[in-house]
Amino acid sequence: MPELVTIQDVYETLKRIEEKMVTREEVEALIDSVEILNNPKTMDALHKSDQDIEAGRVKVVTSVKELLDEL
Repeated sequence: MPELVTIQDVYETLKRIEEKMVTREEVEALIDSVEILNNPKTMDALHKSDQDIEAGRVKVVTSVKELLDEL
């Protein structure tokens, strides 16, 4: 005779599966990260930005207008 399966059993199994699943947003974020990490120009720009920050070559911008005026 087959083992009886209750709705609660099914629910608990589905909850365990759900806890291990990756969301669409997480997959998209991972893809974005991989694309950035695989783009040498982007990585070079990020590295140069880090160097600017470490050297104190930064400017505080307090408004969108101020930012647009810099362009």
